[in-house]
Amino acid sequence: MAFWRVRDRIRLEAGHVLDVASGGDGFGIQYCETALTAKRPMRGKAEQRIRCGHCGHVIVFTVYSAALTRRHRFVAYGLGAALLAVAVLVYGIGIDAVVSATGPLWPLLLAVSEIALIVLALGFLGYAAMFEYGVRSPRMWRGGPAPRYSHLAMFDPHLGNKPLARTGRASSTIHHQHTDDRPPGSGST
Repeated sequence: MAFWRVRDRIRLEAGHVLDVASGGDGFGIQYCETALTAKRPMRGKAEQRIRCGHCGHVIVFTVYSAALTRRHRFVAYGLGAALLAVAVLVYGIGIDAVVSATGPLWPLLLAVSEIALIVLALGFLGYAAMFEYGVRSPRMWRGGPAPRYSHLAMFDPHLGNKPLARTGRASSTIHHQHTDDRPPGSGST
């Protein structure tokens, strides 16, 4: 399965937000990008720093080893699958109580617990599929508006080998992010 393959190198990107525009159709961000291709540590995690090419501000990234990244994915997928199994089990056990219930309490409890378990399971599965690439930063950008003159931490786990959503990325260090685009690290890099 390709998802379990983790590259030994990862492209880390620091974005300096130059301008933010809002309109009736959403928002747009113009930012200056400084990028670094980092090698993953052999084990554990390591800190990588990128100095913003626009103002000199340092963005700190924590990069996990390939094994640790795979372990985090496995745990997130395992929790999601386990929660789905518990949801099925709770339904199987709880349906008898619902059928024999005379009041609305048991059906309501079963419905609420099923919804909660399924939402949690989908949350863990979605997190593993979209966000777990073994990179952390307090400034990680998941999309959406960003304050002007702030800094964004982004990454590209595919090192440019996959079609990118961001416009102008290959030729320039100034980028325009529109509402229909997704930043690296948001799952669709």
